[in-house]
Amino acid sequence: MSPSVRLRVLGAGAVTSVGNSLPATAAAFRAGLNNFRETLFDDARGEPVVGAQLELGQGPGGMPIAGAAKLAASLTWAIEEAVHSAGVALPLPAHVPLLFLGDETRPAPLVDAAHLCYSACASLFSAPEQVHLQAFTGGEVACVDALLAAREFLAKGAPFVLIAAADSWLRVDDIEHALQLGRLLDGESGAGFIPGEGAAAVLIGAGSGDAPLCIEGLGLAEEAATLLGELPCYGKGLAQAMRAALQEARWQAHEVDLRISDAAGEPYFAEELSYAWSRLLRAPSPRGYASVFPAISTGHVGCSFGPLMLALAWQLARRRRLPGSRLLLQLSSSHRLRGAIAARAGDP
Repeated sequence: MSPSVRLRVLGAGAVTSVGNSLPATAAAFRAGLNNFRETLFDDARGEPVVGAQLELGQGPGGMPIAGAAKLAASLTWAIEEAVHSAGVALPLPAHVPLLFLGDETRPAPLVDAAHLCYSACASLFSAPEQVHLQAFTGGEVACVDALLAAREFLAKGAPFVLIAAADSWLRVDDIEHALQLGRLLDGESGAGFIPGEGAAAVLIGAGSGDAPLCIEGLGLAEEAATLLGELPCYGKGLAQAMRAALQEARWQAHEVDLRISDAAGEPYFAEELSYAWSRLLRAPSPRGYASVFPAISTGHVGCSFGPLMLALAWQLARRRRLPGSRLLLQLSSSHRLRGAIAARAGDP
């Protein structure tokens, strides 16, 4: 790792069920809006599963954009928005690494996710055949791995690093598997997540220049008591990841002004978050601190959570709509991986 390389979020973009741009998504999030609707999937009682679907309009043939084409289009839109918002011209030079996030833990991971990413984004680079494309497949926590890799690329001279993800829980195998495990919010369960889909991208740079959001610390850990395991949850893994990010940022837990979590409605992750904070907090939090959950508006967007949370933080920071300057993002997979990102709004 190269912790001496300070990461800055230069630009961000997002496409979600509540907005086909980052400003629209952030506005819906702040207003507490969602676009949850009945889908074509049925639960065990034959009732429609509620989901948060992307709506990108019609394709060339007049049919709604769907399936892999929908993810590819949303990914391209998010990347274009991230680059444009950073004031960087397209096409990007080939020596800008493209780090794509995926999830190999799901029963039906995106087929050829890296190829999908490359084919969708090739036109955004001046020499697509020379682009360094790297996939990180740790699901929700993959964003932290990608940021650690971004440090290395920037330390070796890359001008920027692009981190992007597009994911959907509204696929047959994922829905069936989640229903079997009782993970979805449906007519039989009052606790669970709403399956969503979305894409997000962040353009990362190095240095100490002006930027709405700077990344001060990163943390990774593993949790033995996983969602699908039999051990009781005590939040040890998430607490370890949070502690590592805070130590690198040289903050105390009680100094965090805004907590952003990918928890999407399942009791396990709510308990884990509560336990993790109880392990770290040793003094009252700042007056006016807040805990926010993007899934309330977007549903569960899988491995897109990491860049989406960074994008929302970047947008809120540049609009000066944060309760304070110190943020901590928490990410948990359904398996062992746990991650945390300590970020500061603006330069200190």
